[in-house]
Amino acid sequence: MTDRKQLNNEQAILGRFQELRNEISQTSAKANELAAESQEHELVLKALEPMEGGRKCYRVVGDVLVERTVAEVRPAVLGNKEQLDLVVEQLIKQLDTKKKELADFQEKYKIRIRGADEQSTAPPVQESSKGSQGVLVGPS
Repeated sequence: MTDRKQLNNEQAILGRFQELRNEISQTSAKANELAAESQEHELVLKALEPMEGGRKCYRVVGDVLVERTVAEVRPAVLGNKEQLDLVVEQLIKQLDTKKKELADFQEKYKIRIRGADEQSTAPPVQESSKGSQGVLVGPS
């Protein structure tokens, strides 16, 4: 009976360890995705910067292409970028907390990872953003 309890306990510890690693990986991927989307917003803002406010441009809202002016689009894109930056900042804080929790868990249960020097627990991955809101500027 003691062997079974010990085995179940070890499985529970290993399960929690894997769960923490998965949470770190998912949070890191989402932070990278949103950071890339924020960079895209920054590129759009740089492209809109020298243009006159009355110039026509087209913005993708959901699945619809909407005609607007540069003056209308610029604040919306800036607001979206600021919101993305805030979310990325929150995700990075969560990531730091989870990494500390994982390190404490590893130390508590003396968990060692084979090849840990060669490979990190949550490698940063750059993903292309999906469903971003695009802006197309028309001729003046």
